[in-house]
Amino acid sequence: MRGYISELLSLPRGVKQFLLSEPLLGIAFGLYTLLFNLHLLGVNMTEVEIGKLTALGTFAMAVFAIPCGLLTDRVGRKKILVSGLGLIAASYYIIACGSFFHQFLLAQLVWALGMAMMLSAEIPLLFAYCQTKKQQTQTYNMMFAVFTLFTGLGTMLGGLLPRWLDPAHEHYRGTMLVMAATMTLVTLARSFLPAEQQTRSRCGQYRFSFKQSIPSRHVLIYVGFSFFAGAAFSVLVPYFNIIVKFRLEWSDTAVAALLTLNGLVLSAASFLTPYLLERWGLRRISFILFVLTVASSVILAIFLPVWLFIAFFLLRSGAFVAWFNVVEGQSMQTTPDEERSMHASLRSITRNLGSTAAAYLGGIILAYENYWLPFLLSGAVVLGAYIYYRVLMLHSMEKELNKG
Repeated sequence: MRGYISELLSLPRGVKQFLLSEPLLGIAFGLYTLLFNLHLLGVNMTEVEIGKLTALGTFAMAVFAIPCGLLTDRVGRKKILVSGLGLIAASYYIIACGSFFHQFLLAQLVWALGMAMMLSAEIPLLFAYCQTKKQQTQTYNMMFAVFTLFTGLGTMLGGLLPRWLDPAHEHYRGTMLVMAATMTLVTLARSFLPAEQQTRSRCGQYRFSFKQSIPSRHVLIYVGFSFFAGAAFSVLVPYFNIIVKFRLEWSDTAVAALLTLNGLVLSAASFLTPYLLERWGLRRISFILFVLTVASSVILAIFLPVWLFIAFFLLRSGAFVAWFNVVEGQSMQTTPDEERSMHASLRSITRNLGSTAAAYLGGIILAYENYWLPFLLSGAVVLGAYIYYRVLMLHSMEKELNKG
C-alpha cells in the first residue's frame, strides 16, 4: 500500500492539476443535485414543468453527444473541456437568475451542450496526460474517488447554505449563485491545464476523417456495457433516500447520515480499486466484486435487522462502484487514443438510455411502496452485465492490456 501511495504522489503534473480542481466540480454538482428541483419549485414551476425540463436536458445531452465526440479531437480536448465547463457555469447563472419556464428551458439546453462537451473530453484528456497504462487506471479511479467525496460535501453544503443565503426559503438564488461561482472556478482552474501539444507529441497530431468517426466493433461492444451500468444504477440509487427512510422508518437526519457514510465508502472503494486490480488482476477482481454486488443485493431484498441492513447496504455500494469502475476504466484504457472521445460520447448515450428506462421502472415500483424489489432488480441487471462482460468484453480487454 505504501508503494501505491508513492505512485499516486508521482503522477504526472497534468493529472495532479486536473485532480486538484475535481473537488470544486464535485461540490458544484452536489449543490446542483440537491437544489435544482427545489429551486424550480421555489420560483413556482410545477412538477410537470420540472419533469419536462429534466427530460429535455437528458434528451438534448444525448443529441449533442455524437457531434461533440466527433469534434473533440479535431478542435482539441482541453478546449472542448474548458468550453463545456464554461457552458455549465453559464447555465447555472441562468438558473439562479431565472423566473420563467423559457429561461430554464434555455438553461437546460446550455447545460446539456456543456455536459456533452465535458463528458466527451475529460477522460480522454486525463488519459493523454498519463505516461503508462498503470497511471491511467490509477488516475481514472482517483478522479471518481475525489469527485464522489466532494459531491457528498456539496450535498451537505446544499442543506446548510440556504439557512444563511436564502433564509426565506422561497427560492435558492443565493446558494445557486454560489454553485455557479464554484463552477466558474473549475473552468478557470482547468484553463491552466498543460497545453495539449505536450500530449500530442506522443501519439501524433490528431487528424479528423469520416472514417475515424465510425466507431470500431470493440468500442460499440464496450459502450453497450454502459447501458447495464446506467440501468443498475438508476433503478435503485436515485431512490436510496426514499427506500431507507420508509423501509427503516428513519428521520431525515438519520437518512442523511447514512447516505453521507455511503459516500465515504464509495470514495474509499474508488481509491482502493487500482491497488486491488494490480494485486489480483482484472479477471479475479471483477469476479469478486461482481459476486459481492449481486449477493449483497439479494440479501438486501429480504427482511434484515437494521445493523445488518446498514452493513450490506455499504458493502453493496462499495463493491458496485468498484466493479463498474474497473470494467469501464479498463475498457476506456484498451480503446485506441484516437477513438476515446467517441467512446466517451457514446458511453454517455447508452448510459442515459439505461438510466432513463430503469429510473422510470424504479419510480413505478416505489409508487406501490415496494422497498425491496429495486435491490433485486439491480442485482439482476448486474448479473446480465457480468454475462455481457465475460462473453463479449473480457477476452479482448485482456488481450489489449497484455500488449502493454
